[in-house]
Amino acid sequence: MGLLFVLIFWGIVFAILSVGLGLPGLILAHLYKKRTSKEVKLTAWFFAPGVLIFSFAGLFFFENIAYSIVTGSDIGIGESWNVNINDKYQLHRFDAWDWRLDTDVNGNFFEKKVFNHVEELLVRDDTITFISKLHKYDCDSTYYFLTQLDAHEEKYATIDSASTTTILWDRYTKVRGLDKDDVYTCDEYYWKYRKYSMIFFLIFNILLLGYLIRRFGKRFLIEEY
Repeated sequence: MGLLFVLIFWGIVFAILSVGLGLPGLILAHLYKKRTSKEVKLTAWFFAPGVLIFSFAGLFFFENIAYSIVTGSDIGIGESWNVNINDKYQLHRFDAWDWRLDTDVNGNFFEKKVFNHVEELLVRDDTITFISKLHKYDCDSTYYFLTQLDAHEEKYATIDSASTTTILWDRYTKVRGLDKDDVYTCDEYYWKYRKYSMIFFLIFNILLLGYLIRRFGKRFLIEEY
């Protein structure tokens, strides 16, 4: 999905949610007025949920833009996602479900067939080992190919293939004495690094908006004379 489509989609969702929460806000305003005998700003009570929702979403959007600029990754919106594995290689999702390994070596885009349709990977030091789902040679059957990439030397070799990823990882980790728990699906690897920034942004936005509500909420919602 294009970025504009995603923004329009979430804008519509947030607008519907804002209206849905704004109507109960009017009820709360009447209850508050009846209980305290204070004059309230009905329009403000109606629009308050929408202001909070769009403020939170706007902050989150621009924080992710800043994060993408600093880290050289995506902004976390849409179908095109990427995360840096090291200073040369990155994992890139180029449609809803498909991942590939990308790099730019000596100014030339480096793409091989086995670097597409990546399913799982294991990263240790300068070695990136990943499994791609491809058709085996001229056969109609789909096989999984395990490729070992030396990121420092910029060399790679497809060293095994099998009908399942479990078989490949069992062979690979057993021979080298590696832990299978270090194997991640592409989605897991992406969120392994992205989740910390997401959690930080969420907590920061909640604290910031909470402070603004305490500081200006009464002035925004209650008539003062």
